[in-house]
Amino acid sequence: MLVRKLRPEELWQARLVQAVAFEGSFDLAEEKEKCKAGSFSEDAAYEKSADYWAAFGEGESPCACLVTSHFQARFDGHVVGLGGVGGVASLPANRRGGAVRACMQEALRGLYRHGDALSALYPFSTGYYQKFGYANGVESRLWEVPMGDLPQGDFGGRVRQLFPGEDLAPLLAVYNAFYQECNLSVLREAYDKELLEKDLLKEKRYIYLWEDEKGEPGAFCIAGRDGDTLDMRTDFSARNGFLFRDARGFQALLSFIRRAFLSNFKTVRFALPAWAAAAPLLPECAHMKRESFFNGMVRAINVEKLLGLCACKGDGVLTLEAADPLLEENNAVFRLSFREGTENQVERVQEKPDIRLGTGELGALLCGVHSVEALRWMPQVKVENPAAPLAQVFYPKPCHVTELF
Repeated sequence: MLVRKLRPEELWQARLVQAVAFEGSFDLAEEKEKCKAGSFSEDAAYEKSADYWAAFGEGESPCACLVTSHFQARFDGHVVGLGGVGGVASLPANRRGGAVRACMQEALRGLYRHGDALSALYPFSTGYYQKFGYANGVESRLWEVPMGDLPQGDFGGRVRQLFPGEDLAPLLAVYNAFYQECNLSVLREAYDKELLEKDLLKEKRYIYLWEDEKGEPGAFCIAGRDGDTLDMRTDFSARNGFLFRDARGFQALLSFIRRAFLSNFKTVRFALPAWAAAAPLLPECAHMKRESFFNGMVRAINVEKLLGLCACKGDGVLTLEAADPLLEENNAVFRLSFREGTENQVERVQEKPDIRLGTGELGALLCGVHSVEALRWMPQVKVENPAAPLAQVFYPKPCHVTELF
């Protein structure tokens, strides 16, 4: 089966596959026109930071496709390449024939050649993508709190509304403060370029920014109505948001929301990574609702590079055997030698490993999704040497990815 990147003028073929797979509307003539050479540069659906991969069966048209997006993300004090995978689709007549797997393998090889260390995706099925070397990412929590149970009081500073055309740099400042030591968080030029392109007033979405007494941005929300709920969550249907620098910013902005919207809404809804401890900042928790969900899946793309950059505690040596179902470059035994104050040393060796694990579990563990205590509940991970310095390499860290791809 042939798999290759699509050229700009061919992208309508990928969109056709996606429209059929996801039961979306599709105008063939319009899409072909958009993809004509010359007018393509104006097409926002394709950027230099994205690659469209397609698998071809017996015909000249693709039967499966996916998109890889290239980001620069934080990882243990370093900046690494993160490949986002999205738009995975196949035509119904070609399903279960290996087209998606072939497409995924070439796309991941492309990420490896591109120099990326990690990959992430948002799955329709976690079990399906485990076959491709991915594992669940960080646990996130969706909060829904009655308006009357939000913090109240004078937290100082001021709240102002940002209207279309105003400077949105304060949002990026808060984003960078919240995610400054967070693995998988992407480096951005703007908080959300969509905010510069859309008229939020027409969409009935609004931006509120809290600043301290010195005028420093400390918290913001992008919110819209969902029935009787003020919705501040970010997902594919509504790219809203709620971020803050610290506890004071969290309470100050929610206090404003309570005061301003108590008579307009019954509840407020927001999502945060599990490591952001919001419960102690809420004065009343008896009536709130909190649901947990996984914020996508993650895998190592370049095991050797990831081990060379991971932050370990103290001094030690750990030997790992990685198993990758799609990238044979990762199928090896690696000896990781680490010493405080020096760079990690990574070698490919012919030794019995201390631990055997897949690229998904390795990526999740190194990013900080799990503590070493979780290994006992991971049957796909085999610890051969319990005395090895596992806890010095695998320990909880803030991690979260918010890009949508």
